Amino acid sequence: MKISCFERQALDDQTHLASYALLGDADPVPQSLLVSYPEQAKTLTLLYEVSRELTSILDREELLRRIAERIKRLVNYDVFSVMLWNEETQLLESAFAMRYEDTIPARMRMPLHQGITGAAAGQRRTLRVNDVRDDARYIVADLDVEVRSELVIPLLLQDRLIGVLDLESTEPHSFTAEHERMLSTLAPYIAIALENAGLYEEARVNERRLQSDLATAREIQLQLLPRGAREVAGLDIAAAYLPARELGGDFYDFLPYGGGQLGFVLGDVSGKGTAAALYGSLAIGTLRELVVEHASQPAAMLALLNQRLHSARLDSRFIAMLFAIYDAPTRRLKLANAGEPHPLLVRAGAVQKIRIEGVPLGLFADSQYDETTIDLLPGDVVIFASDGILESANDHKEEFGHARLSAVLSELTDSDTACNVTSKILNATNAHSGPGHSPHDDRTLLVLRVTDELVSNDYSKLPIIY
Repeated sequence: MKISCFERQALDDQTHLASYALLGDADPVPQSLLVSYPEQAKTLTLLYEVSRELTSILDREELLRRIAERIKRLVNYDVFSVMLWNEETQLLESAFAMRYEDTIPARMRMPLHQGITGAAAGQRRTLRVNDVRDDARYIVADLDVEVRSELVIPLLLQDRLIGVLDLESTEPHSFTAEHERMLSTLAPYIAIALENAGLYEEARVNERRLQSDLATAREIQLQLLPRGAREVAGLDIAAAYLPARELGGDFYDFLPYGGGQLGFVLGDVSGKGTAAALYGSLAIGTLRELVVEHASQPAAMLALLNQRLHSARLDSRFIAMLFAIYDAPTRRLKLANAGEPHPLLVRAGAVQKIRIEGVPLGLFADSQYDETTIDLLPGDVVIFASDGILESANDHKEEFGHARLSAVLSELTDSDTACNVTSKILNATNAHSGPGHSPHDDRTLLVLRVTDELVSNDYSKLPIIY
């Protein structure tokens, strides 16, 4: 291919200025060049502006459209297309095409070394054809345009092929060595911009997939939690669960313990998110299995569950848990605690802690637990609350705390159902945190309210968990 004296001089000038060309984060063109080489500096200034603009666009469709518009300012063309390399199919595939001023469907697929486009990509070098009629490699495309000249610039990141720019004109000898040099200088930045846009789109697809998976997992997690229990004479029960993220590390459960008896569990897994939710599900499944096999009292049940969780050897994971069994004929509540906040007993307007402690589950193989028994009276309310309730904070980092919770509970009346109690507590924590304040931890409640239902009921009925 012959180069005219003018084109050779332009190419030499651009080569001389290459040290000022766009590398990495492009620097503005030095003022001295604007004086010494005004035309070339003007070109480099335009390249600088175009490169800065293109590398800031992350949406691929918008980026491709801008590439076409900005290159039109540098080189006049009649047909423009961008083909991207598909590593899986080993083909160049059209990503964008424009004929004159209109975008057109991009449907071409091309292997390497086929056609002028495939040859430029395969050889990793720019090809400028003054008249495609004289080049056997040219493949006529269905564009309703009689193409005469073509300029193809590979888009490379180091030596990795990203794609090609393909410019075509209805005039022969339409593209010059200066055009070739300008676009070759700009090509690495277009390659970077396309790579960034591809990575951004991949990240967006992965994020949408993750959000969909998390939404499904959230539904599954909620399905694992019971809504309530029936056939427990003299007991009004309510539960509330508000995870801080899509998936929470808190959980609760109701467990049948025979006629007139019901087990209660409130747990809090260390950490948050997916891992915590899965560990909580493991605990629920294991606990339900143990209840069927052993139906032990609370302290013994915590010790058994602790052994099972410790044997799983999940590093840095533990579970705080309250376990209680209510016996309807005697209105007696037995409790054991493995690191949860103290349960609260509300009786005749007075709020008191049920002080019982224990080591969280999964830390030590042989942990043993204390147990306490509370004889309840009609009108008594027992609250199991995760630490997310007490630690709900406002913008001043003031926690809701035991005093505020006690103030809410001391104002309960005989007409307040267990469900009303959960609503009042959650409304109070929301009001304390303030509008738009996202809780940093899951908030979970179990509320037991003892009613004056006659003890002559048939306690042989098994509780119904739903």
